Amino acid sequence: MTVGGQGLPRLQELVYLETIARAVAAGLPFEQIRLALVDHIWSVRQAAPGDPPDPAEYRAWRGDEKKYVRNVTDAIKELMRLGFVENAMLPSSGKSAYAHKDATYQTTAAGREWVSLLETDRRAAYDDLLPRLVLAHPGFTCFLTTVGTIGDRRTSFVVPLLRWGELPERQRSQQAYRAAIGDYVAGALASSDLGWIADATEITASVNDYLDRILARAQARGKDPFPTVRTFTQTCEEALVRLALSKAGCAIDYVSMEIARRWSRWLGLASFTYHAPGHNALRFWNTARIELTGGRMTVVRRAGGEWRDQALDALYEHCQQARTSGTTYVPVWEVRAC
Repeated sequence: MTVGGQGLPRLQELVYLETIARAVAAGLPFEQIRLALVDHIWSVRQAAPGDPPDPAEYRAWRGDEKKYVRNVTDAIKELMRLGFVENAMLPSSGKSAYAHKDATYQTTAAGREWVSLLETDRRAAYDDLLPRLVLAHPGFTCFLTTVGTIGDRRTSFVVPLLRWGELPERQRSQQAYRAAIGDYVAGALASSDLGWIADATEITASVNDYLDRILARAQARGKDPFPTVRTFTQTCEEALVRLALSKAGCAIDYVSMEIARRWSRWLGLASFTYHAPGHNALRFWNTARIELTGGRMTVVRRAGGEWRDQALDALYEHCQQARTSGTTYVPVWEVRAC
């Protein structure tokens, strides 16, 4: 695998870059780098709520030389793209990882500085990483522009979603959902400024085209791409998000959007929710502003004591208004949306 292109790498967590940059800087070979990532992912799994994971699974991960190879190669490739690691050949897949298990990689001067900064000031290290990500990935930049982090375009971006349960019970079918989605989403867009606009005909055509292409590919393999209501409505969501972003001038796919929103939340730039009052929707909003002046990037986050106090005051006022008569309880979804 060679280094090139500007598409968003499939890195669910930016901390993968941190984990692997440290391992590369330590001079570890590819297999040991993979094990470092396995250890990190396992520690996250252990810290997650719920029953503790089975240690046998951890041992299986470490013993499988193909496990997480794609994540490792994507992360090293990104570190090369960012100028932190010297360009070198990488495994093209898990199957070829065995040929690279003893390969080592060279950290650049910039990479050594970044790893050193991670040790002394982790927050500053990620602030140093941010402009590199923006410059390397136009898709990330356009996402931040769409949600209002870059520029002064707006403060939120909303994609209305039709719940299956909103169809009449006796008429719930994929065809009925297809027929209803255009009018539903167009109606929500007409009710307020959600950051993009499209009419019912365009929405219906876009969703149907997306579904039909997936259906045709699956049927050619003798498979059903929508075995459950969830998979069908999730695919419709993908189509709507893709359309909404394109109408806002951001031509990225659904998976790239998922990566961008995870990065944005981790970096304190933007957030999202499916759980808020009003019509069912995927809502984005910025939590910071990026100012580009004279070739320099300045980030102003809505964080710290002043913003915390404002949030607490707003939360108290909202709870007072939302409190059910005669009780101290407040609907949790309203509190989350405050």
